Amino acid sequence: MSILAATDGSEHGLGAVVTGAALAERAGAEFHITTVVEVLLVPPAYIPPGVDAARYEPDFIREAREKATEQAREAGAATARLHVRAGFAPQLINKVAEEAGAELIVVGANPQPARARSLVGTTGRRVLYLANRPVLVASEARREPFRRVLAAVDLSEVSQAVLRNAWSVARAEGAELRALYVLEPLPMMLARVAGDKEEERRRYGREQLAWVLEAADLVGEEAVGAYIRQGHAGREILEEAQQWNADLIVLGTHGFNFFDRLLLGSTSLYVLRHGQLATLVVPGVQSGERH
Repeated sequence: MSILAATDGSEHGLGAVVTGAALAERAGAEFHITTVVEVLLVPPAYIPPGVDAARYEPDFIREAREKATEQAREAGAATARLHVRAGFAPQLINKVAEEAGAELIVVGANPQPARARSLVGTTGRRVLYLANRPVLVASEARREPFRRVLAAVDLSEVSQAVLRNAWSVARAEGAELRALYVLEPLPMMLARVAGDKEEERRRYGREQLAWVLEAADLVGEEAVGAYIRQGHAGREILEEAQQWNADLIVLGTHGFNFFDRLLLGSTSLYVLRHGQLATLVVPGVQSGERH
């Protein structure tokens, strides 16, 4: 097993390195760090006067390597394998993950979430769009284990992958795991047709949640709880996380068509925009599943 942390040398990049290094150490995983210098996108007009354009890119790369090396030392991971690339960051981060056989990519949270109203910045978002493996958005430089993992499922096929990944983290961290299914309101037209069948919907939801847990081989695990809430999925997930004092949210996307890549799914997008907890995003298609 291996874990890849992506950093741009900033404070939130350090958060990814520290969190990833701690996870790798506890899991006994090989740890990799990548930093991508987007020097190929710098117009010639932005090169400082008197600087040879042929030497400009190597200077940037050298500086990026030094920052990443320093962050590795600060994270207690001086022996981590370092990958320095030049080009478009989201594509290269995913390429390095593929080359390293990483089962998890760790990226840093948006350094200014209050202004951007999003836990994940532009580069992190694009990494999520392109990734075919789980991506952890680290909200802080976390060295201690996660203790309460909230897995949000929607009863689709990706729910099993969400639960498997959530359980893998919970088991490795010695954490509690709570599976949450949010029963969203029916559209007005369907609500009229359904009439007074709300209890029947809730019963069906409970049955389906039990089935998903069984399919993920989690029935009977003492550290796993199953809960249902009603309302808007994104808001209810964050409300449950706050009330339960969760420190990690796990949720999924639904594949790799245009709209999925663009929006990540409305619930995932809502949680990333409004939440401030570490969030593990599990793609509908994971590494090794593409044909």
